[in-house]
Amino acid sequence: MDVNAKNACRVEIGLLGPFSLRIDGREVAAEVWKSKKALTLLKYLASRHGQRVSSDALIELLWPDQIHVDIQRNLHTAVWFVRRTLFPQNGSSSDSLLRFSHGSYWLDLGGGCIDTDLFEFHVRKSRELEATNEEMALLHCEAALQLYRDDFLCDDLYEDWTIPYREEYRELYFQVALRAAGLLINHRGDLQTAVELCRGALKKDPLREEFYQAALQALILDKRFVEAMNMYKQYVRLLQDEFGLEPSPAITALIVDMREALSQVSNGEAPKRTEGAYVCSRAVLQSFFETEKRRLQRTGEHFSVLVIGNNGASEQHFLQAFVLLQSMLRHSDVICRYAPSMIVIFLPATGAVGAQIVAHKAQQALEQKFGSTEAFSFLTLSSEDLDALQEEWSSLTKQ
Repeated sequence: MDVNAKNACRVEIGLLGPFSLRIDGREVAAEVWKSKKALTLLKYLASRHGQRVSSDALIELLWPDQIHVDIQRNLHTAVWFVRRTLFPQNGSSSDSLLRFSHGSYWLDLGGGCIDTDLFEFHVRKSRELEATNEEMALLHCEAALQLYRDDFLCDDLYEDWTIPYREEYRELYFQVALRAAGLLINHRGDLQTAVELCRGALKKDPLREEFYQAALQALILDKRFVEAMNMYKQYVRLLQDEFGLEPSPAITALIVDMREALSQVSNGEAPKRTEGAYVCSRAVLQSFFETEKRRLQRTGEHFSVLVIGNNGASEQHFLQAFVLLQSMLRHSDVICRYAPSMIVIFLPATGAVGAQIVAHKAQQALEQKFGSTEAFSFLTLSSEDLDALQEEWSSLTKQ
């Protein structure tokens, strides 16, 4: 898409938020649309910009229950009204925008004239550039977020046809907002803007845990510890009241690290950030397991467990293996010395394939450390096969 094409648009349509229409740079007032059917027709064709829509589909949309009227005539009237509104003094120009051929209508405004097209373009470019050009990726994120005035046609909440579009663009908004927050924190170092962005997303969906995690990370890095703790407590209450859930290991690890850092500062020590997985007890690990099962039911987000057994390693080597594995895992993972001869690693937001990758990396690390993995056994379990996971977990808890 040529993003500069917007400068040449005679007609500009906004669908993200309340409907808006600009012709030759001037806003078209809502009072102009004396025909609600014509306005719905324009909105629908704009949402499917460039796609052909049959007359029958438009009739079903606009007059689903009317059978004793001349509906074809009504459709022609609605089309005429749209064309007259777009270009009241130039019939040929209107024909080039609202086209008709072989029983189908479509809108052809050119690239960059409808905000949803531009929004999708910037979301896609931000995703493509995130790994190679963080600054450009962030600029595309900011451009996309600026276009997202509100949810898709938020003044048409009860129009059934708008619901799938609203859900799709809302999800894209959350994706690009989270990407922007991460880039603001890790690339630009703009912690305040990252927090504000996360709070704005949470107003739209207060249960989006990834935004609490990003906001807490930014607040802690900015040394705004009281705000971070208040946000954490607010989220804990919300989860308990709504679902009876505990926060995820990732968020728990952030708060534990913050408390440890504050404790070290109060004792006159230099604060140290704990790298790697969060180390926990058996009881805490069991709590995480039950929480993530309930989270799976609510969100469909899978988790996995990696069990590493001692098949002959000395106690010293087994302890060294624990330290090595803890340091190589993600900050959101959880590791536990579950039994004298067993290490259990909890992998939130990880499916079966991801668990196999982690297991392979763990084997490589242990082999490099000890020259062989014969002294260790590996078992991967995923909630994608919940029955098998539950059965194995039950046997573990009895040890």
